[in-house]
Amino acid sequence: MKRYHFLASLPRAGNTLLGSLINQNKDFCVTANSILLDVLFNLYVLKGTALYQNFPDSISYDNILRNVFPNYFSHWKQKDILIRGPWGLPANLFLVKHLIDNPKFIILVRNPLKCLASFILEEKPKNVAVRCEELMSDEGVLKKSINSINEIIDKKEDYLIIQYEDLVLNPNKEIKKIFNYLDVKFKPLKITNLKQFELNKIKYDDSILPAKIHKIRTKKIEKRKYKITDILPRHLIVKYSDAKYQLNCVVK
Repeated sequence: MKRYHFLASLPRAGNTLLGSLINQNKDFCVTANSILLDVLFNLYVLKGTALYQNFPDSISYDNILRNVFPNYFSHWKQKDILIRGPWGLPANLFLVKHLIDNPKFIILVRNPLKCLASFILEEKPKNVAVRCEELMSDEGVLKKSINSINEIIDKKEDYLIIQYEDLVLNPNKEIKKIFNYLDVKFKPLKITNLKQFELNKIKYDDSILPAKIHKIRTKKIEKRKYKITDILPRHLIVKYSDAKYQLNCVVK
């Protein structure tokens, strides 16, 4: 029987690296950014339609909702699946807890300013301020992820925090923590000569994105060296240092 776990993380915080490492294990995997949240949310929205409310067959409806996970993952060979997405956002968290008993969350964190700078470094937008606003708006991918993590922490859900800095410094040690937390048998993973992220013979197609943001260094694990001040203007650093853009946990 498959078990589903949830990765609530910041983008540009080592998600692809984490996945490429864990996916060496034949029984445990990390998904790419998952469309399951959209599937679940769109199904849930149907409850608000006149068609449903005119004939509220809740049992038949729940048959669909409760089988989304089993159906989606029915052909996957892995027993434990860590599903990536902003699971902590209130509506998402409600759905997860409605469908999964005692869900566990892995929280992968990094300084949000470093994540923001990493986006700008890779994408090289013409207007840095506009792109930062897109990422840090309430509907922006980075701000939504910050809100997701903060909700899980504030609601005192069952979670484990992994720091990006620690993951890069000692990958096997940090990933072993995840395996132990999720009660999965751990075997040391290869940390050199890695493969790009791949799952069930499918790879990311970053040609549709502004940059190849899912490409990892395969020879050895190391951080790209740069200073935030060399990438982000001071006024943006000040703006996004505000508490509403930060995480409710200690970040290295």
